[in-house]
Amino acid sequence: MQASWSIINDSFITDLSLVYPPHVIAVAALFLSRVVDQGSMAELEAQQWFADLNVDMTDVLQVVSELIEVYKVWSGYDEAKMPDLVIRYIADIAASSG
Repeated sequence: MQASWSIINDSFITDLSLVYPPHVIAVAALFLSRVVDQGSMAELEAQQWFADLNVDMTDVLQVVSELIEVYKVWSGYDEAKMPDLVIRYIADIAASSG
């Protein structure tokens, strides 16, 4: 359950709460935490539980996908490289506008 709360907190740094209703984000957090924690529910029981929610699983999987992308960015983040990246970005903008 703690993993679900952490995932929901992580979703607040994205625009997901502007695009999807809260219940979809909550179900996505439960889904993702079950995958991460390998939940205590049997696989068939979990599938039935998610099916009974009457939530568009396409939206849920889209939220899960966007959260996974956030985690990928975080895993590759290196603060020491940021000044060089910002300078390069500004130089690219200046070159394209001039």
